[in-house]
Amino acid sequence: MLQRLSWKLMPKRERQFLLGRMPVVDRQLVNRVLSSRVAFPAAFARRNCLFIHVPKCAGSSICQALFDNSADGHIPLYWYEQQFPEHYARSFKFAFVRDPLERAYSAFAYLRVHGAARRDKQAQELMLRYRDFDDFVSRWLHPENLRRQIHFVPQTDFLTDSLGGIGVDFLGRHETLVQDYRTLSTRLGVDLPLPHVNATRHRDAAPARSFCSDGTRRLVRRAYERDYELLGYA
Repeated sequence: MLQRLSWKLMPKRERQFLLGRMPVVDRQLVNRVLSSRVAFPAAFARRNCLFIHVPKCAGSSICQALFDNSADGHIPLYWYEQQFPEHYARSFKFAFVRDPLERAYSAFAYLRVHGAARRDKQAQELMLRYRDFDDFVSRWLHPENLRRQIHFVPQTDFLTDSLGGIGVDFLGRHETLVQDYRTLSTRLGVDLPLPHVNATRHRDAAPARSFCSDGTRRLVRRAYERDYELLGYA
């Protein structure tokens, strides 16, 4: 309450400046507090679960299938742990992840095509500055930039608890989405189809690793070193 009051009392210009300097995930959490939207999602409570929606890992499809699109956005696990400890303790916690290289390319291709929506307009403008994915990785996708844009934030930033470990009970993978969704459905006691939402039009059918350069693969590996290590991607 005191933190919210402190932010509210701050002059608007100073508040916007400080928010602009924060990592994008922290910024959206502060904005949530300022707007008083601090409540455990009813859609999660109904199924006694907690879904961590990592960007570009089939999360929109999961939300539509299980929660009628009424889930909570890209909110990290530690937020729920700290804000709603009782719900957190009793909820079945799950998420889906993806090979970091494929995820980065999917975000790049998606934003170039679909970024005209107001919330992604700046991201689209950023993507269009670069000739192609190799150029984008070489000139922008560096560790110091990842937390400036929500689609490129490391996956482990969303999945770790207050002690820094992966805190979910079930970790599905985009590469085995149908099989893992079936396993998840059994655990949740539901039998609901999985739609295909937010697919990127015109993206290459081949995996990114088959057409990007060796240098691009090395740079992505460096940028997402912790994701590769903790999520078990080779």
